[in-house]
Amino acid sequence: MSNLNNDIDHVDGKIQKIYNFLLSASEKTWASYLLFVVSFTESCIFIIPPEVMLLPMVYANRKKAWKYAFITSIASVLGAIAGYYLGMYFWDMIAPLANQYIHGFQGYFDIVGKKFEENATLALFLAAFTPIPFKVFTVASGVYSAKISLGLLVGLSLVGRSSRYFLLSGIVYVFGPKAHEIIEKHFKIATLVIATIGILAIILKLNH
Repeated sequence: MSNLNNDIDHVDGKIQKIYNFLLSASEKTWASYLLFVVSFTESCIFIIPPEVMLLPMVYANRKKAWKYAFITSIASVLGAIAGYYLGMYFWDMIAPLANQYIHGFQGYFDIVGKKFEENATLALFLAAFTPIPFKVFTVASGVYSAKISLGLLVGLSLVGRSSRYFLLSGIVYVFGPKAHEIIEKHFKIATLVIATIGILAIILKLNH
């Protein structure tokens, strides 16, 4: 048990180092390029969300808020496409590794598959807009490509991701120093309300 705890602490330590690096990198002249990379990879493989860089960058230069939101949104959609093809062609390689390193991964994946069966459009939009791990849904879309087209994924990713990142950037643009408090208190509540409405819609559909 102690070895397992040490392994977990080691992984958490690495994630924290990456987080700190991205946070500090948001002040560099080449930050926009790294923001693109982080946004792309977060939609298919990466753990840390692009907000870690996006929000500090907008804080520092509010005039470029929409540019940064655009970069994040487009890169995220392109990452979703990559995730789709990863699921379509490399799932047999990904699944054993995911099950080995992510406790309960297969159970989570089965839940995603069930959501796709119930309402794929709603499930994808909620994953794109809310803090739900988007990468799981993009890869799963590729696995279930017989039911979910690439066009559907791209369309919903574009709407959901751009809505999220432009809204976050807009809050920082308008409220400046007060934005952090507003995002912490109200944006999370808003995404929770949207997710709840989505769940209710699914329940209502199943009961008809």
